[in-house]
Amino acid sequence: MDGLRRDDDSALREREPRVLFVALANDIGTDRLPAALAARGAASAVLCPPGFYCAAVQAMGRWFPLPSHRGLWLGIPFLRPRLEAACRDWGADLIVPLDNVAAQCLRVIATSKAVSPHLRLLLHKSFGAASGYRPACSRSGLMLLASRLDVHLPRFCVSADPAVLLDQAQDWGFPVVLKAENTCGGHGVTIARTADELRAALADLRDGSLKRRMRRAFGRLFWSMAGLNDTASAPPLLQSFMPGVPAMRTVSAWQGEVLDGASFVAERVHPAPTGPSTVVRFVDNPEMAETARRIVAALGCSGFVSFDFMLDEATGRAALIEANPRPIGTTHLGPLFGHDACAALLARLADRPIPVQPEIAGPPLIALFPKEIERDPRNLRRLHADPLYHDIPSGEPAVMALYLQRLAQIHPEHIAEIKEAVGPETRVRHESRQPVRAARAFEGAFVRAP
Repeated sequence: MDGLRRDDDSALREREPRVLFVALANDIGTDRLPAALAARGAASAVLCPPGFYCAAVQAMGRWFPLPSHRGLWLGIPFLRPRLEAACRDWGADLIVPLDNVAAQCLRVIATSKAVSPHLRLLLHKSFGAASGYRPACSRSGLMLLASRLDVHLPRFCVSADPAVLLDQAQDWGFPVVLKAENTCGGHGVTIARTADELRAALADLRDGSLKRRMRRAFGRLFWSMAGLNDTASAPPLLQSFMPGVPAMRTVSAWQGEVLDGASFVAERVHPAPTGPSTVVRFVDNPEMAETARRIVAALGCSGFVSFDFMLDEATGRAALIEANPRPIGTTHLGPLFGHDACAALLARLADRPIPVQPEIAGPPLIALFPKEIERDPRNLRRLHADPLYHDIPSGEPAVMALYLQRLAQIHPEHIAEIKEAVGPETRVRHESRQPVRAARAFEGAFVRAP
């Protein structure tokens, strides 16, 4: 890694840093971080299938294609050779995964004997110490690591034996939370309020429908081809139920040091009760910041990392429940409150001083587009009323067109009202599903809805 830094640092001081994004899942909001980094002077490229939101960002200078697919599996076997080719062709300074599967696959590639020395060094530079890769990508692994760091956690148990988990739940008392490995965004999470509900959730994880069993079999095949041989068989995680509201902290880090970050509370989620946030509120919580600092130091990680908590607002206590080894949908929002994780990471990447910003009293509430409209497509005037800030990418017509296509499929009866509500500048026709690759600089990461 030192050799790579010596070769690159002096060149980075003279040119814009190059960030290669990697996406295997077309997650909502993955366009925001590339736009935010481009607004701060980064040149961007993306490796993903066609039609992804992140590839439609105007400042995305290059697109390196993965096979078009539904789901994730087809892109996984092609990831390493196409990543090698993209890095040779474009010369990235940093690699940033935009979803959990990409984050996990890239860390496996970094430790593979088949990877080229240059790519291995670049991946270690992007993610930090290899010893932290497995716990960063595993729900149970993170809990085991965190339990040694004197941070506030729920009680937890990891076992493939349903009887062990049932006994543990009976000992704690219900409700409990059952989490399958290798899931995110609320998927694979069940709040079991009785022993019968827990038995049913465990049976569903073990057996499920014929369709689900076939999907798991194909998944194991493709995971194995990617080198993730133990992924499909990982046992579930059982946690005691923590009262409070969902909260998250997202940070940029470098070699185990937190550079900057911001914390938010979920005011609304969809689908309830374990789905992604749709409306968030900034919160300054010292325990969340300290927990993130300790975990980042223990993992030795670099890049973007995010942490999920249950926050008891009456006491201020924040219980760590899981982490994501990647940016999330609120990572780009920190500058609204004086915390610019993107600018800090780019500065450290180029070995420049990290800019210091004063705290800002930002908007009290932030609605995440298009998630809040998906949750409730009615009474859209609420999205324009103070004190709400609607995080809508109005300056990205191709991105907006893709989201409007999505909203038209989910809420066809409301699409006319939705188009009217998001503003005339976003009512564009998307002629092609191929990503936009214009080199024009992004004209502002934060655009208030009219």
